[in-house]
Amino acid sequence: MCVHTTTYKIQFFVKNLIMNDDEKNAIIQELNFKIGSDINELGSTFALESELADKRDKLLSCLTVANNEVPTKLSVAIKNAEVNSMQIQNLKVISNELRKRVAVFLEQTEPLRAEMERKFHAINKLYEIIEYLRSFEKVDDLSRQMKQSSDDEQLVLLYGELKHMCQLYQKGHRGNYVKEYTHYWHNVLKDKLTQHFDEVMKLLKWPFISGAEHSPPPKEVMIKFTNLIRYLFLIEEPEDLNINAAVAQDFGQELNPCLPVRVLLRPLKKRFAFHFMGSRQTARIDRPEWFLTQTLTWIKDHQNFVQNNVQPVADKLELDNVNAVDQFNAGLISLAAERLHTIIALYHTQGTKREVVDADAAFAHAVDEILGFNRELSTLTGKEINSILSVLTKAETFVRWLAVEKKYALSKMDEILGSDQWTEPVVTGTGVATGAILWVPRAADWFVTLLKTIEDRYAVLPQPGHRLQFLELQLELLEEWRIRLTQLLSAAMDSLVPETFLSPGPTSHPLIAVTNTAHHSRIVLLQWANSLHYLQLHYYRRQFQHFTQQQHHEDSSISSSSSDDDDDDDDSSEGHTKKASRADETMSLKEVELRAKKLALNEMIRRDSMIHEQLYDITAPIANLAVTEPLSGDEDMEEAGVFAEAPALLSRLLNAALDAISEHITLEFKASIRDYKKQKWHNLPVVEELALTVSPALCAPLSGLSARLSSVSARLAPCLAVRLRAQLATNVDRCLFETVVLENWFNTGGTMQFTFDVKRNLVPTFAPPSKVASQMNQLPKLLESCKLLNQDYEDARRLRDMLERKPELARDFLGNQGITSITGMEALQILNQRTDLCDTNSAASVLELF
Repeated sequence: MCVHTTTYKIQFFVKNLIMNDDEKNAIIQELNFKIGSDINELGSTFALESELADKRDKLLSCLTVANNEVPTKLSVAIKNAEVNSMQIQNLKVISNELRKRVAVFLEQTEPLRAEMERKFHAINKLYEIIEYLRSFEKVDDLSRQMKQSSDDEQLVLLYGELKHMCQLYQKGHRGNYVKEYTHYWHNVLKDKLTQHFDEVMKLLKWPFISGAEHSPPPKEVMIKFTNLIRYLFLIEEPEDLNINAAVAQDFGQELNPCLPVRVLLRPLKKRFAFHFMGSRQTARIDRPEWFLTQTLTWIKDHQNFVQNNVQPVADKLELDNVNAVDQFNAGLISLAAERLHTIIALYHTQGTKREVVDADAAFAHAVDEILGFNRELSTLTGKEINSILSVLTKAETFVRWLAVEKKYALSKMDEILGSDQWTEPVVTGTGVATGAILWVPRAADWFVTLLKTIEDRYAVLPQPGHRLQFLELQLELLEEWRIRLTQLLSAAMDSLVPETFLSPGPTSHPLIAVTNTAHHSRIVLLQWANSLHYLQLHYYRRQFQHFTQQQHHEDSSISSSSSDDDDDDDDSSEGHTKKASRADETMSLKEVELRAKKLALNEMIRRDSMIHEQLYDITAPIANLAVTEPLSGDEDMEEAGVFAEAPALLSRLLNAALDAISEHITLEFKASIRDYKKQKWHNLPVVEELALTVSPALCAPLSGLSARLSSVSARLAPCLAVRLRAQLATNVDRCLFETVVLENWFNTGGTMQFTFDVKRNLVPTFAPPSKVASQMNQLPKLLESCKLLNQDYEDARRLRDMLERKPELARDFLGNQGITSITGMEALQILNQRTDLCDTNSAASVLELF
C-alpha cells in the first residue's frame, strides 16, 4: 500500500509542477520506465523516492545560500553598471568629436584627392599603353626569334607562346595582329615540318602497299617520326583560327581531322584523285567498286600503324578529343563518299544524254557496292560507321533508290510469274519453315527472298524514318503480289477440266501453286512480324504517329493562342505557360526511337516467355504454332503487326483457292455417283460381313476422288492438305446424306452394304496418312446415319415413337444415342425408310414407293 501511495505522490507532484505538457509527459514516461510495468514488483520506487528527496535537499540548501549572498552581489553589480554607463557616455562624446573632425578633413582634402585620383588614372592608362605596346613588341620578338631559329623544338616552343598570346588577346586590332602572325607562322611551320615529314614517310615507305612484306623501320626513323607527330600536334591552330574546323563537313565527317592525320592522308588523297577522279580507265563511273575496294584496302593496311604510332603521342599530350584512327578512317571514307556523290549525280545527267546505257542499272549497282562497302567497313573497324550511308539518304538520291528498288522488284515479279517454272516446288528457301519440303513454289521462294533482300538493304540505315519508307515499299510490293496471285487464281479456275488433278505430273497445277504461294507468303509475314526488326518499326510507326498528332495539336493550340493575343494580354501569358508545359511533355524524335526500341524488346521478351511456357512438338514444321492455323481477320491484324492487313488478305486468297479446289473435286464426285444414288438399297441381299466388297457403282467415283485428293494433298502444304481433306469430307458427307440416305429405303442388306461403303471405304479415303481411320469423324452425317440404320429393331422403333410423339425433345433423344449432326426430322425420316420398320398393314403402298 505504501509503495502505491509513494508512486501516486510522485506522479501527482510532477503533474502540479509549473511546466508545459510535453515536459510533464517526458518526466512521467521516464518515471514509468524506471518503476516498471509489473505492479507486483514496485520495490524500486523507494530508491527513486530517496534519490529525489536527496536532490530536493541539495537544491534547497543551494537556494538558502544564494538568498544570503544576494544583497552583496546585487550592490556590486549595480556599481559596475553605473561605471559602464559613464564610460559609454564618454565614448559617445569622443565619437561625435571624431566624426566632426573627419568631415572637416575630408572637405579640406577633397580637391587634393580628386587631383590624385585623376593622376593615378592617367598613370594606369600609361601602364596599359606600355603593356599594349610591349605585347606587339613581344610578338615581333617571337617572330624574330623564330626567323633566326633553325631548331624544330625551339620553333615549336616559340610558336606555343605565340598561340598562347593568340588565345589571350582575342579582341581589337591587337587580337587580329596576333592572329595573323599565328596563322602565318602556323603555315610556315606546317610547310617546314611537312617537308621533314615527307622525308620520314619515304623512309617508312608510306603509304603502304597491300600484300608487300614490310621490314620494321629503323629506330632512329621512328623516333624522328614520333617527334614530328608531336610537333604537328603542338602547332595545331586554335579552333577559332581553323576555318575548316568551323565548317560542317558533308558525309558524316563532323570535325576536321587533326593536323598529323591530314598530313598522313595527303599522299593517299593524291593517289585517290590520280586513279579515280581523272580520265584514267580506273575512274569509270560505272565501276564504283574499284575505289571502294581500294579505300577498304588502305584502311586495312594503315589503321594499325596509326593506332600504334600516332594515337599514343596524342594520349601523352592529353589531347582527349583526338582519335587518330577514327579521323584517319573518316578522311578516307569522305573521299569515297564525295566520289560516290559525284558519280550518282552523273548517272542522272549522263543517263539523259545516253552516255550511260542503263542509268538505273548503274545506280542499282552503285547501291549494292555502297551497302557491301558499309558491311565490310563495319567488320574491319568494329564500329558502326554511317558516313558512307549518308550518300544514299540524301533526299534526291533516297527517292531514286526507292523508285529503282520498286521498278526492278516489279519487273522481276512479272518475269518470275511469267516463267513456266514458277509453279515448280523447291526443297528449301529463304524463310521456309523447318521441314517444309517440296511444296513451296519457286515463285513464293523468290518473292520471300526479294523481301528479305530489301530488308537486308535498308536494315542498316541509321534513321528509322528511312526504314519506314522502305517498309511502305515492301507493303506496296505485297499488294502487287496479292493482285497478281488473284489474277493467276482466276485464270487457274477457268482452266479446270475433269482430268485436272488426276495426272501425277512433275509440276503442280497453277491453282495448287497459287494456294501454296499465298500460304507460304502469309506464314513468312506472320513470322517476320515477331522479329525484333519489324517490331521496332511497328512501335516506332505508332510512336511517330502519336508524336505527329501531338505536334499538330500543339500547332493548333499555338495558332489559337496567337489569335487570343490580339484580344487579351493576360490570356496570352496564360496560354504561353500552357504551351511551355506541353512542350516539356513532348518527346523528341530521338526519344521516340528509343521508346520504340524498348517496347520492341519488351514484346520480344513477352512472346519468348509465352513460347517457352507452351507445350509444343519440336518436330513441327513451323516454330511458331500460332501461324499454322487460319486466323480470323482481327487476330490476323493483331499478329501481323507492322504488315497490317496483308496477311489477312493473303488468307482470303488462300481460302478462295482452297474452296475452288474443293468445289472442283466435289463436282467431279457428284457427277460420277449417279448410278450409286439409284442403287436399290431396299432390295439388296444380305451378305456375310467378311464377303462384303465396295459397291461397284462407288468404285469409279471413289477412285477418282481418292486420286484427286492424293494428288492435291501431296503437293499442298501439310496443314492445307489437312484443311482440304476436312472440307472435302464435309462436302461428300452432305452430298451422300442428302442424295442417298434421305432419298432411299434400306433393308438389312442395303444397310450392311452402305455401312461397309462408309466405314471401310469413304472414311479411310479422308483420313490423313498418320491417323487411324476408325478414330476419325470426318463424315459425321453418314456415320450417324449408319448408326440409325443399324440400330436394333426395338431400339429403333422406340426412338421413332419418341421422335413422333415429342419432336421438341428430339435433340435430347438423339443426344442420348450419340447423334448430334442429324436433326430430329432427318432422323425420323431415316428410321421411317427402314424396311423393317415400315407398316406391314400397308405393304402395297410401301412397295409402290419402290
